[in-house]
Order: sequence, then C-alpha cells, then structure tokens
Amino acid sequence: MPNIGTKGSTHVLDDEHIVFYKLIGGRTWENLQRNAKVAIAVADRSTLQGYRFVGTAEFITEGELYEGAKKLAEMLKSSTPPKAAVKVKVEEIYNLGACGLKAA
Repeated sequence: MPNIGTKGSTHVLDDEHIVFYKLIGGRTWENLQRNAKVAIAVADRSTLQGYRFVGTAEFITEGELYEGAKKLAEMLKSSTPPKAAVKVKVEEIYNLGACGLKAA
C-alpha cells in the first residue's frame, strides 16, 4: 500500500483522473516504478480542507500532459527534463477534514 505524498502540481484532469508532474527522480519516482499504486494528499491550508486520493498511476512522457510538466520545469529553471506527467485513475477519495473518512 502506498504512503501518502503531497504534490503541489496536482490538478483535476477529468471526472476520473488527476495529474501531477514528476520533475526529478528520487524516492517517489523509484517507488512508482516498482508499484503504480499512489496516494496523494491535496489540501487548502487556509481552510484546513483537503482530500486523499488513492489510485493507479500512468506515466505520460509525450503529448499535451507532458508539455505541462515541461513548462513547469522551465518555470522552475530545472536543468533536466521532467520524468513524466503522472496521470492517476482515482479509485478512492478520503476527506481529510472529516477524520479521514472515505468520501461517498
């Protein structure tokens, strides 16, 4: 089972998917290579509201989603190209503001 991670670049793609950009390697990238199951926390600190999304990752290395990762890397002045845009098929959602209960 994946451990929860925060991803600042996470955004909603459609009714079933979220996406985040993986700009560099490291532990998260290594873990994703071994197991595509992910758990991501997204929160608004000012309102103390947030959600935990659990699902399966797909790595996108070309096309429109990957271009978004490249733009972020350029904005952050990264010296290496991003690893991938990570598209997640959301399977479960938990409300972090409601004691972590599973959302309906």
